[in-house]
Amino acid sequence: MASKPSAAGAAAPPQPLVHPESVSLRVDQLEYLETILLAVAVGVLAALGNLGFRRVIDFFSWIFRGWEWRALGIHYHAWTIMLIPLILLSGGVGMLILNYFFPGDVLGYGFPNFLEMVNLGNARIKRRWIVLKALGAGLSLGAGASVGREGPIAQIGGAIGSAVAQVRRLGVERAKVLVAAGAGAGIATTFNAPMGGLMFAQEIVLMGQTELANLVLMIVATFTAVVTSRTLMGEAGAVFHPVQFHLVSYWELLSYGLLGAVLGVVSAGYIRFFHGLGRRVRSIKQPQWVKLMAGLFLVGVIAIFLPRNLSDGYPAIDQAMQGKIAAEMLLALAVAKFFTSAVSLDCGAPGGVFGPIFFIGAMSGGAFRQFMSLFMPRILGPRGSYSLIGLGAFLGGVTHAPLTALFLLFEMTELNYSVALPAMIAVITALVVARSIESESIDMYTLAREGKTLAIGRERLLLTQLPVSSVMNREVDVLPLNAPLHEVLRAAGETSQATLPVVNSKNELVGLVVTRDLLALLAGGGELGPLVNAFDICRRNPPVVTPESNLDQAAQMMEYEALDELPVVENPHGSLFLGLVARRSIAQAFNRVTVSLSSHEGGDRGIFWATGYRVARLKIPESAAGRTIRQLDPRARFGVSVLAVQDASDPVAGFAPIAPDRALKSGDLIIAAGRPADLRRFERELAGIARNAAVEAE
Repeated sequence: MASKPSAAGAAAPPQPLVHPESVSLRVDQLEYLETILLAVAVGVLAALGNLGFRRVIDFFSWIFRGWEWRALGIHYHAWTIMLIPLILLSGGVGMLILNYFFPGDVLGYGFPNFLEMVNLGNARIKRRWIVLKALGAGLSLGAGASVGREGPIAQIGGAIGSAVAQVRRLGVERAKVLVAAGAGAGIATTFNAPMGGLMFAQEIVLMGQTELANLVLMIVATFTAVVTSRTLMGEAGAVFHPVQFHLVSYWELLSYGLLGAVLGVVSAGYIRFFHGLGRRVRSIKQPQWVKLMAGLFLVGVIAIFLPRNLSDGYPAIDQAMQGKIAAEMLLALAVAKFFTSAVSLDCGAPGGVFGPIFFIGAMSGGAFRQFMSLFMPRILGPRGSYSLIGLGAFLGGVTHAPLTALFLLFEMTELNYSVALPAMIAVITALVVARSIESESIDMYTLAREGKTLAIGRERLLLTQLPVSSVMNREVDVLPLNAPLHEVLRAAGETSQATLPVVNSKNELVGLVVTRDLLALLAGGGELGPLVNAFDICRRNPPVVTPESNLDQAAQMMEYEALDELPVVENPHGSLFLGLVARRSIAQAFNRVTVSLSSHEGGDRGIFWATGYRVARLKIPESAAGRTIRQLDPRARFGVSVLAVQDASDPVAGFAPIAPDRALKSGDLIIAAGRPADLRRFERELAGIARNAAVEAE
C-alpha cells in the first residue's frame, strides 16, 4: 500500500513498529545482562581450561608412563615391573621443583582451602592457579599418584571465574557466583554433564546457598561449557561409557538399598581414615619432601601388584561399568585405592578426591553384586549396573552431596530413567548412613575441627563474634515462683515481654512462663484453682544462654525452641538469672553488622555496633608484621574480636574474615569489635610493640 503524500508532496517516512523507548532497559537489567554474558565467557574459558588441563595430563602421562616406562624396560610379566616406584619418585621430583618456585600453591589436597576462600573470604582466587593447579595435578596424575583430576579442574575453573570477576571489578557476592560457575563448568566438561556440574557448584562450592538469579548464571556457565567442549571434542570428551542400565525386577531394589547402606558405612570410614592418616602424617617430624617421596614410593610398591590402581584409574572405572573386571579384582582394587588415595593426598601429592571416590564406589558396587549373587542370583542385574550405582552412592556418602551424585548418574546414562529409582534409593541410603556415623563431609571435616563452618554466610559468621551480653536486657519483669494465678495474669497483660522468667528468693531461674502457653491454657478451659501459682504453670528446665554465648547460638536456640526470648544465666551450670535476650535485639545487631562493615570499607572510622560495643579499623604497624592473631590473642587478653582484614598488598580486595594463623603485614587494616576501653587497650598494645621495637633498635 502506498504511503499517504505529505503537504510538500513527498511520501511520509514509515513509522517504526516498536517505539525506541519501549525496548530500553533499566540500569539493573543492563547489569544483569552483562553478568549473564560474563557467565557465558566463564563457561567458554572453563571449557578451554579443561581441554588444556587434559593435554597437560596426557603430556606428563607420555613422559612418565610412556617414555620413561619404556626406557626402564618395564613389562607386567617381567622382573622390571619392580621399577614402577621409580616412575612415581621421578614425578615427585617434578612436583617438588614446582613447589620450590611456588610454595603453598602446589602440594596437597587444596580443595577445602578453595571452599574456604569462596565462602568465608572475598572469592579472589589466585590467577596463577590456572596454570599451577594444571601443572601440579598433571605431574601427579602423569606419574601415577592415586589422586583425581576433578578437584584441580574445579579450582582452575574457579580461578578463571575469579579472574573474570576481577577484570570487571564485581562485588564479592557476584564474584562468588562466577567462581562457583567456573568450578561447576570445569566439572561439567569433565563428564559432559551440565546438570551435574550445576549441582556441584550449588551443593558443594556454595553449600546450597544461592538465589534463583544466581542459579541462572551457573546454568548458563555449565551449559555453555559443555556445548563448547562438545563442539571442540565431540563424543571424545566423555570419560566414561557405561553400558545400558538394566533393572531385572523391582525386588532388586532391596539389593540396591543394601548396597547404599554398605557404602554409607564405607563412606564414613573413608572420611575418618583419610583425615586420621593426614593428622598422623603431619605429626611426623620430617621435611615435606621426605613425606611426599615416601608416600609415592608406597603407592608405587602397591602398583607392582595392582597397576590398574595407578593415577585416577578412569579406564578401570569404565571397564568396571561395562562388567569387564572379575569380582575378586574389583574388591582388591577398591581396597587398594581406599589406602593409596589417602596416602597420596595426605603426603602432599597434588590432586583431588573425586577420582578415587568414583574408583572405590565403582569397584565396590561390582564386588557387592558378586556377593549378593550368593543369595538372590536370579533377580540381579549385570555387574556393570551395580558399579554405576555404587559410584553414585559412594560419591553421595563421602561428599554429602546427593543431587550432584544423582544428576551425574542420570547424565552418564544419557537420562536413562530406569536408573532413577535404584540410584535414589542407594544414594539417599548411603547419605543417611554416612551422616549418622560422621556428620561432616570429606571437605568439611578438617574445617569443622578448626571451628569453621561454611554453612553460614559472612554476616552470620561475624555475628558469632558478638556475645549475648552486648544486647541482653537486664531490666525485665520476673515472677516469684509462688506468685498466684491472678498475679501471673496481671503481669502477662501489662508486660511487653513474650516470656516471664520465674525466679526464687535467690534470683535463681526455676522456669519460664510463655505468654502464648498461658493463653492456650486459659482458652482450653482447664481447671485453674486459686492454689495454682507461677511454678505450677511454668516450663521447667527452659533453654538458657550465658553472657559469653554468641548471638548466632542464641538465634539458633530460639529457632529450635520456637521462642522469641531466652533467659540469660550466670554460667552453664548455674541458675542465677541475669536478664533476657530477645530475637528483635539479635536482628538489630545483625543489621548493624552489615552496615558497619560496608561503612568501614567506605572509610568510616568507628561505628557503634551494639549496646556497649563498637568496631574500629586499626592499622598494623611495621613492628607487628609477622605476628598472628593467635599470638596476639586479643580475645583472651583484651576481650576484643578481630573480625576481618584488608591486605595491604591488595587494598582493592576489600575486607575478608581473618584466619588465626595468618601472618599480619605492615599496613594491613583490621576490623576489631569490643568495648571502647578494650579496643583502646588493644590499640595501645599494637603501638607498644612498635615502641619496644624502636627501643631495641636504639
